[in-house]
Amino acid sequence: MGSLVLSVLKNKKSRNYKNKAILEGAMHKSRKYFILEGVTGIGQNSLTAGAFLAGFIALLNGSEQINGIVAVVPATVGLLQIFSSLIFEKLESRKKTIVSMAIALRCLLSLVYFIPMLLIPLGYGLQAFIICYILAYSMNALICPALFDWLVNVTPISIRGQYLAYRDKISLGVTAILTIFLGKVLDYFKDAGNQMIGFAVVGVIIAVLGFLNVYALMNISEYKENYTIKKYNLKQVLTTPLKSVSFRKIIMLFVLWNFALQIGGPYIAIYMVTKLNLKYTYMMTLSVIATVVRVIFANKWGSIADKRSWFLSTKCSIGILAVVHFTWGFVNGSNYVVLAPLLHILSGIAWGGIGISMFNIQFLFAKKEGRTMYIGLNAAIGGIVSGIAVWIGGRLIKLLEYKELVIFNIHINNMQITFFISGLLLLLCPLFIKVFIEDKKLQQETE
Repeated sequence: MGSLVLSVLKNKKSRNYKNKAILEGAMHKSRKYFILEGVTGIGQNSLTAGAFLAGFIALLNGSEQINGIVAVVPATVGLLQIFSSLIFEKLESRKKTIVSMAIALRCLLSLVYFIPMLLIPLGYGLQAFIICYILAYSMNALICPALFDWLVNVTPISIRGQYLAYRDKISLGVTAILTIFLGKVLDYFKDAGNQMIGFAVVGVIIAVLGFLNVYALMNISEYKENYTIKKYNLKQVLTTPLKSVSFRKIIMLFVLWNFALQIGGPYIAIYMVTKLNLKYTYMMTLSVIATVVRVIFANKWGSIADKRSWFLSTKCSIGILAVVHFTWGFVNGSNYVVLAPLLHILSGIAWGGIGISMFNIQFLFAKKEGRTMYIGLNAAIGGIVSGIAVWIGGRLIKLLEYKELVIFNIHINNMQITFFISGLLLLLCPLFIKVFIEDKKLQQETE
């Protein structure tokens, strides 16, 4: 009898090991496909932002203020993320819904350059672009919390720092190759007087990336046991995260971060296009330099986060970005050859840490039950703040349009003043983390 019981226990233990091995294998495969999802998603976003976005809007005769406002649309429509939990938290299976929404998102981004081109003869090119852009990133806002939660579910916290850094490295490496190639394409067609054809080529690449993104999502495994099925109403979505003392501090950090970043950040690319009149190839080269540096340092930041703390990686990386934004206030036509590459290198170092640190720090304090609700509300508030910040930045640029400051014999124009303000405000973020989050030893959620 004893031998029979022992045999049953051994068989049960063997099955448990086997099931665990199967689960770990499926999660490992899913993380690989999430890398492809990251490559294609970041690729699409990069080709519809920065110098590409600024150049296309300038081609459509959009003003600098419009350029800045459109640049912050992805952050502003984050307001819609509060509705994400209303959609996903009640679902027993989220994958089908996520894939369906991803198809809509990737189609919209694939058409974001083509539809305006068709309507230019009718005089509605700029309006069509703005509408397509808002629709695309609105869909992105709705899907993001659930997609990020899915990514976290297949990535144990013990390896999350290194994995996110590795995912960033591959994604940004591919994006760097695409941006430098497509920068040359745009310059070629611009010099030939057919810049619109150049953007059509960019649009084709975006469409290919969109197809591959959906393919990746379809091959990622879903772990339904990680979900607590619950129907939330809008009042709960708006109030539950705010009841958490710890998460309220995270929301306050993101409010400060978004305001500081967006009051000046969106205008850097516009400044290079409209004030410094730099070639696309040169700007894409700078972008690639920043990306390469970001890739190199992403693993180092991930290692710091895993071995020391996420607080340290967040504080240091944002501190470096603060210096970058402030120094952009001194960049002009006579010194950009030296300062622009240097600042892109420092920016790459900073974003190598910010990309993974700001993503993960909110998950450290968001409760697992209803997690999309926490992430969604945080993004929504951040989106509102981003919109306000870029509007204030645009108003400052307009008010100071014909005014200059002279510092150390360097003439400072209206846009450069917003860079100073952005840099100084960013410096407050590490201080906030140190005083109100790290030193308070707030309770973190465990998995």
